[in-house]
Amino acid sequence: MCLLKRFYFNRIFFVLGLLLSISTMAVKPTWSIEVKGTVTEKGQSLQGAVISLFSDSNLLQKVTSPDGDFSFTLHADTEYMFTFAKPGYVSKCITFSTKDVPLARAKQGFSPYDIEVSIFKKIEGVDISQLLQAPLALIRFNPDLNEGGDFMYDEKYAKSIKPFLSVLDFEIQQEFKRAEQEKQVAVRDGELKKQKVLTWSAIVVLLLVLGFAIYAYRSFRQKRKMNHELDFQNKSIEQKNREITDSISYAKRIQDAILPTPETVKQVLPDSFILFKPKDIVSGDFYFFLHNKEKIYFGAADCTGHGVPGAFMSLIGYEKLYDASHTTANTGDILSMVNKGIRKSLRQTTDKDSTRDGMDIALCCIQKEDKGMKVSFSGANRPLWVIRKGAASIEEFKPTKKAIGGFTEEEQGFDLFQTQINEGDTLYMFSDGYADQFGGDKGKKLTTKKFREILLEIKHLSMNDQLKHLERFIDSWRNKEEQLDDILVLGVRV
Repeated sequence: MCLLKRFYFNRIFFVLGLLLSISTMAVKPTWSIEVKGTVTEKGQSLQGAVISLFSDSNLLQKVTSPDGDFSFTLHADTEYMFTFAKPGYVSKCITFSTKDVPLARAKQGFSPYDIEVSIFKKIEGVDISQLLQAPLALIRFNPDLNEGGDFMYDEKYAKSIKPFLSVLDFEIQQEFKRAEQEKQVAVRDGELKKQKVLTWSAIVVLLLVLGFAIYAYRSFRQKRKMNHELDFQNKSIEQKNREITDSISYAKRIQDAILPTPETVKQVLPDSFILFKPKDIVSGDFYFFLHNKEKIYFGAADCTGHGVPGAFMSLIGYEKLYDASHTTANTGDILSMVNKGIRKSLRQTTDKDSTRDGMDIALCCIQKEDKGMKVSFSGANRPLWVIRKGAASIEEFKPTKKAIGGFTEEEQGFDLFQTQINEGDTLYMFSDGYADQFGGDKGKKLTTKKFREILLEIKHLSMNDQLKHLERFIDSWRNKEEQLDDILVLGVRV
């Protein structure tokens, strides 16, 4: 009898499981959309173009088009990546997302989506692969397009990639100039070699007759040639230095255009200062500021490296902070979102060949309350210092001992601290560049301890006077020593 009951119970559970599976399969979206287009070069179809389709880094389909045309069928609720390539050409990639499409709209069907992608030949000696790792466009469903929504290019993503495309265009122009100059140098060297052969032929013919005169003439020619080559090399080095400096200066214009000006910050936080001293024209340090309704976000970030590599990281970090700050007011959650965003943008994985670039940051959010002001703080390896009005010491809010990106796990959380602040309280955030600078009479590091003492000594001064004092002190301390890193210090008095 017990065996019979067990048999019936097993049959009942089997039927229930089967019904649940059928129900789950019934609601799973099954629609698709055809994506077709043409790969071109200078407006003409590119024969032999190779188009590859990926999903989650897995190759789904790869075709070599004899006339540049292609067509793929994309399925629902998937994020795809197209790559367009050909031997001897610079590859490009775009992202096409079929996620977040309402089922009612999908049932109506979609017209084939047309794409035209232009790629260009590689320039010998020019490596722009690092600048083109990120997708150059993102296509996704827009519920506000037409009636009921449709697929279109994501304008927000296009805006975020625009600074990189500006730098890329400038670099290509500079490399074209360099290639033309090297071609001219090669022609000149060929003429010099030809002239040398003729000269030596004449020397052989006249060797027995001229003797000492030929020896003197040869010495004169060699000396003049050496002087000419040295002069040419010096001019070539000077030209390349100017080109590099011009390129970095152009990159600084892009970075300055993204960062808010100190005047903009002072309109919201009038009693504040920003000490910002890049090491190499552009900076891996950057400050963040956003006035969003009743909330004021500001922070100090220190990206991996300095100069051009650090500046690229700062552009990515600022964009991720801006997006996350419009999503939540919890500074800990903001840093978690930025961590995920940077890891995704740089394709960071546990693979040993994956990039390990990231950043440290101290981030605050100030909110007005009925009883005063509340500050929320979260940090990744960078603290928040507070000097209360009339206090003789610094109150420190310690950060989470993890960086943003790099070796940090994707699901890493960041601690949230909240405290009340009153009129006259002063907040400080900073990178490690000020405290790590070498100098003084013995050429030693300034240290965080000494930096803390300096802030306590000048706490009674206005914020503008504090800025002037900190600038004079670090310049005097550094003296003839080289600036080792970017320097960033933020101060805000409530």
